[in-house]
Amino acid sequence: MKIQLGEIIQDQACTIEYFLHPEGGKRGIIIVFPGGGYQHLAPHEAIPVAQKFVEMGFHAAVCMYRVKPAVFPVPLEDARNAVRYTREHADELGVKADKIAVLGFSAGGHLAGMVSNMPGSPEARPDSSILCYPVLSCREDLIHLGSYHNLFGNDLPAEAYSEYSWPEVANSSTPPAFLWHTATDTAVPVGNSIEYFLALKKLNIHAEMHIYPSGPHGLGLGDRPNMEGQFDWVKSWPELAARFLSDLGW
Repeated sequence: MKIQLGEIIQDQACTIEYFLHPEGGKRGIIIVFPGGGYQHLAPHEAIPVAQKFVEMGFHAAVCMYRVKPAVFPVPLEDARNAVRYTREHADELGVKADKIAVLGFSAGGHLAGMVSNMPGSPEARPDSSILCYPVLSCREDLIHLGSYHNLFGNDLPAEAYSEYSWPEVANSSTPPAFLWHTATDTAVPVGNSIEYFLALKKLNIHAEMHIYPSGPHGLGLGDRPNMEGQFDWVKSWPELAARFLSDLGW
């Protein structure tokens, strides 16, 4: 089932497509935000990920949020609407209204962090986040500037985006987070995940982090196109994330 959220902007529509567990029942749900630097949305980080979580016993959804040339706050509004719509229609979807997680890759991880820390309303705040090699920090040695330039439609230096650096913005209302990264990611340094994890622990917010010793950016489920079979060790992360959610009552 696919739903359009909001209006069409610059020939782009935001959609959320639901992949409900075939056995039905009230279940927690994972809403997936693919990565792509706020410039495009990577297919291998979308439907296959939702299907994987359905296989593991959850409901899942994919939010195809609007990207460049659409700029902030459009992607944030899309993420807020995805969480809010899911919560408002929880009964008909068979979703536990208090068990809505967001899962984001790379810039999609930044978006998941953004809606976690800037939900705008209680209804739009997710109950947990799964952040996969996420863009999170604006520290000069960690920032992925291209994602911020695409998000805001400008080319400012790192320090201009400090309000959107989630390790610094995180607060007592930030939901629990599961993070994973590879130590050799040269596109989005592993420090993005480390800084956010440490910020949440300082706030006594439940967090879990896994750092794989090697692998490039953008591995998805571990089967990124043209890299199949090369970095199989990262294929453990969905089961680890599923356990993390189950421990939280999903």
